[in-house]
Amino acid sequence: MRQRSFLIALVAGALALGAASCGDDDGSDVRETGTGSGTGSGSATGSATGSATGTAAGECIPVGDLATADTRVNIELTEWAIDLETSSAPAGAIGFVVENNGEEPHEVVIVRGVAPDALPLDDDGALVEDELPEGALVGEIEAFPPGTTCSGVFDLTPGEYTLVCNIVEEEESGETESHLHEGMVTTFTVT
Repeated sequence: MRQRSFLIALVAGALALGAASCGDDDGSDVRETGTGSGTGSGSATGSATGSATGTAAGECIPVGDLATADTRVNIELTEWAIDLETSSAPAGAIGFVVENNGEEPHEVVIVRGVAPDALPLDDDGALVEDELPEGALVGEIEAFPPGTTCSGVFDLTPGEYTLVCNIVEEEESGETESHLHEGMVTTFTVT
């Protein structure tokens, strides 16, 4: 009987912890790297996505099917740059093939119609996604590890886009490091 009571208490505690960790935060703000495993999701139409908030970048979780892209654009991520193979592409389903050649996990967040100098930033220099104009957040390729490639297909209409890595991490020194603040931002034009 004593063992059964212990097991019931153990299961109840585990359920309470699980419920507490599943709050209503969709994690669409800033991704922080740390320990554990991350998950995320995406949409082939470029809608908002899930998050790896508070977790290390796990494996790549592609957004959509690259085979459906009308155009492919290669992107290279390093510390602290987003380098595009081309700065423009025709409207339609654009497949971004992103190679992380850096030493840290990175991601790509796609924002429509907001120039880099007009992005809403927090005190650490990270993008505050919730403060973007409605419809400006197109979607993102969630954080993925260095030395790997990930892709995302987004239905983009003509206009100006800003691409950022919006990861924020705490260094061993206790200082906060925003990848956007460090320079991981670029522009892209859809014609």
